[in-house]
Amino acid sequence: MERNREQETRRPSEATAKPAAPRDPAPAPDPRLAGPGRTVYLFFRFLAQNTKIKLEYKVDSLIMFVSGAAMQALGFMFLSVLFSRIPSIRGWTQWEIVWMLAIVFVSEGLVSFAFEGLWQMAFLVNTGDLDRMLLRPVSPILQILTYTMGIHGIGNMALGVVLLVVSTSRVAVAWTVAKILFVPVFIVSACAIRTAVSFAANCSTFWLKAYFNAFPLMIYQLADFVKYPSFIFGRAVEAFVFFVIPYAFISYVPATWLFGKAPWGVWAWAAPAVALWCVVLARAVFYRGLREYDGSGN
Repeated sequence: MERNREQETRRPSEATAKPAAPRDPAPAPDPRLAGPGRTVYLFFRFLAQNTKIKLEYKVDSLIMFVSGAAMQALGFMFLSVLFSRIPSIRGWTQWEIVWMLAIVFVSEGLVSFAFEGLWQMAFLVNTGDLDRMLLRPVSPILQILTYTMGIHGIGNMALGVVLLVVSTSRVAVAWTVAKILFVPVFIVSACAIRTAVSFAANCSTFWLKAYFNAFPLMIYQLADFVKYPSFIFGRAVEAFVFFVIPYAFISYVPATWLFGKAPWGVWAWAAPAVALWCVVLARAVFYRGLREYDGSGN
């Protein structure tokens, strides 16, 4: 009798029980977050966030912008004074060299604006912040490059674009379709070369293990040799920026081809291949350096 009563008391609850609600289907993956598209998407997201952070300090941002343009303007002033005394340097006119200078400024500004994080390598290694980047499901190279951004790079770009427009209108160039298409290609190649070389140089912190590392700055300053035709510094320097650290492909080689200064200027078309080689080599240096990384300790 008691068992029957228990069954009767259970039946109403079983009858009123609601079936389990169907689960929502899993959301479809965002096509932007797959393959190379994911890297590009995250790069622009990181860049946008860094820009917002920097622009929160409006006065500081303005000072950095003006100082970036003012420092580069000194190079243009130097050329103006120099060419007020001499008409040309072995066939190179003032505005042809200003064009080279403008390309250096534009590429330097783009790299400083987008990839300023590469200069934080020593900080990340010595503070242990690199550990967190290695644990995230995102490329550590991308995280390092976009760790911060440089407002001064915008000033460099602004001055470079102005000088590029002015010098282009003053140089005697027979513009063709190939030459017009070539300019943006080699500007991108120049940015890749500068980024890769500076990143590889900053990876030296894995071996030097010092909070301040002067080696990357020394490599960076070597780019000053291609603000002007490299032959004026001697054959040794010219060979160095061609074959050891290929900064010549940032401005000197492209300008030589564009202005028809020498037959070997056709090697300017190799700039994308040189840039790719630098990127591959920098990536290899980074992952080789990670083998030496053992954290910051306690």
